[in-house]
Amino acid sequence: MSIEVRLLGPVELRGDDGLADPGPAKRRAVLAALALEANRPVRLNRLTELLWTGRPPASAVANIRNHVAALRRTLGNRIVSRHSAYQLNLAPHELDVTEFRRLAEGGRGALAIGEAGRAEPDLAAALRLWRGPAGHGLPRGTLDVLLAGLEADRLRVLEDLVEARLKLGYTGELAPMLRDHLAAHPLRERAWAQLMLALYRAGDLGSALAAYRQAQATLHAQLGVDPGSELAALHVAMLERAPRLDLPARQPDRPRRIAGAEVPRELPPDPPFPGGHPDEFAAVLAAARPSPEERAPAAVVVHGPPGSGKSALVTRAGHRLMDSFPDGQIFAVARPDVSASDLLGRVLRALGVPAGEVPGHADELIGRYRSLLAARRVLIVVDGVTDAGQVRLLIPASPGSALLVSSRRPLPMPGVPHVALRAPDRLARPARRAR
Repeated sequence: MSIEVRLLGPVELRGDDGLADPGPAKRRAVLAALALEANRPVRLNRLTELLWTGRPPASAVANIRNHVAALRRTLGNRIVSRHSAYQLNLAPHELDVTEFRRLAEGGRGALAIGEAGRAEPDLAAALRLWRGPAGHGLPRGTLDVLLAGLEADRLRVLEDLVEARLKLGYTGELAPMLRDHLAAHPLRERAWAQLMLALYRAGDLGSALAAYRQAQATLHAQLGVDPGSELAALHVAMLERAPRLDLPARQPDRPRRIAGAEVPRELPPDPPFPGGHPDEFAAVLAAARPSPEERAPAAVVVHGPPGSGKSALVTRAGHRLMDSFPDGQIFAVARPDVSASDLLGRVLRALGVPAGEVPGHADELIGRYRSLLAARRVLIVVDGVTDAGQVRLLIPASPGSALLVSSRRPLPMPGVPHVALRAPDRLARPARRAR
């Protein structure tokens, strides 16, 4: 029996027949209370405490029993009756709260050991599970305390994500997200520090210092206190232009060789990040990075109109993914007159196959390509694709490698995720690339 319970937003329940109506608000609250304690018995007196503020009505227990009976029409034997208690049994993937916590813990763990590139997609994926305030629309009750704890977790994960992106070289493009975050939560000093650092690394010292003054005024007006020592020290460091505020330069990889040929490092220079697309960038990284659990090949298409920044996005994603593909990064431009065979031959030559030994028959080209990739971890970036037929055969057949594609329009490639970009409403001043 298929079940999915979502609490990170309005409460939703899915069964074998798709989305099911959980019923009135109090019934959704019963579902939420049981789901938050999934796989553990919740006593009836605890449920009444969670569902009603103050003194519960005399009919509280009877009401709960009626709501559980109604929920069983969708949940079936997932709700187990215990002595004066109910227990909702869910697998980890059947509850969005559990999945959020799993992704958040993985991202924080990677961030704690300095692996921002591995932390970033997990943290971004955790936040994408949110559809609004947790339990939106539920009646007021003690359950609010548990839901408020989830909201606090969300705020921490958002700031962890910003920290990872700062370490990866994101700069001014983080400012809009942080300003929205601070508009709703103006007392979070960590977020003020992150906004200041993002602006500083984008080359906008004036705005960084203005952000500090705004934080100082907000904290004083609402709490009657000055900024903490860490925020104050960051302000002083910016006034002194302390070198520690700059990202260390990336150390170049030592050349490697495959079968006597130098490993291809063909990506164009790392461009400034296309402003306005941080979530899309995170989605591309998550889709293209090899999954150690699934061990599946990866491919992703980035599409958007001219000026949307798709070429810059796939190029920068390639630079961020270099460590995941130590056997090479290949970059090709797919003009309208470039065929699939042309691109396959181009990739084979980049992988060290002499021009005279590149097969002339399409089947042989494909076989040689797949054989070369079978034991390697290679990233292929193809920019400006006009037809799916140009790149469909480049999708790796074995795990460990990935294909990144940019196109003006979606491509009919079943099973390949697409990331859509929109043209900017106005030209923004490009952020200085972090060093």
